[in-house]
Amino acid sequence: MRIRHALATAITATTLAVGALAAPVQAAPAAARNAGAGPSAAASASDDVFYTTQATKQYTCAKTTCRVKRSLFKGQPLSISCYYVGQSVSGNKIWYYTTTWQYEYWVDGYTPGQHINTGADPRPGVPRC
Repeated sequence: MRIRHALATAITATTLAVGALAAPVQAAPAAARNAGAGPSAAASASDDVFYTTQATKQYTCAKTTCRVKRSLFKGQPLSISCYYVGQSVSGNKIWYYTTTWQYEYWVDGYTPGQHINTGADPRPGVPRC
């Protein structure tokens, strides 16, 4: 539930694009909240908010031929539940099962790892689907 609140807050801040309001509503990364809790807590992605590195899409499965659930813009905040090895996108076969906010509801789907700022694919601490 915390991650959905953090995502909704981040999306609201991005949508409003009001400088004075955007700064205070951004959530601290899980690594910062778990400082001193050990490496396994810092590596966990369950509470982290990630961002797309370019415009991309969320799919119903880990292939670009699957139905598109929604288009994502560059910098779109999303959460990652797990990773899946699927179709190669620009040489990267890692896909993440992601959740993001669209209008008034949450959308889940597969997003190519190539287009998310995870730092490494698969991201350490993210379980396999």
